[in-house]
Amino acid sequence: MSTRIGKRRFGSRKRNIAGVIVFALASVIGVSAYAFTASNTVPNHKAGAGFGVVTGYEVTSHVSYSFSEDGTKMTAAHFKISAAASDVKVALTTSAPKKEDWTDCGASGAGNEVACNFKEAPAFPEGVPNAEGDQLTVAAVNEGTVVIE
Repeated sequence: MSTRIGKRRFGSRKRNIAGVIVFALASVIGVSAYAFTASNTVPNHKAGAGFGVVTGYEVTSHVSYSFSEDGTKMTAAHFKISAAASDVKVALTTSAPKKEDWTDCGASGAGNEVACNFKEAPAFPEGVPNAEGDQLTVAAVNEGTVVIE
């Protein structure tokens, strides 16, 4: 029986070199992947859900109307609302208003007074005909603007 001490086979050496190469390659890939992911950043931010109570406005005075010289068209309306508003829009119609029926009245004034000029509504540039104005619809917000879509 002969034993070989100190001699290695060529195949054994190939396996050791292959193992070292695989280990080195895995190390390079691991470091590269870490370097790539370490370069991504996400800024701090907030996310969440919540609620706030939405209450409506109330018209607190009688509505006063202005009419055309011949008395056939309503040209303006004046009234007070229950709280200050940053923007108010109104529509004077016979049924549910359409986008073109709305008039922008701007912010409420002193004492929460609202003044609307119906001649600025696209539907009736001369004023709202008497037969067309039996329903007053008011939209108001205390911050921002009223958007009719």
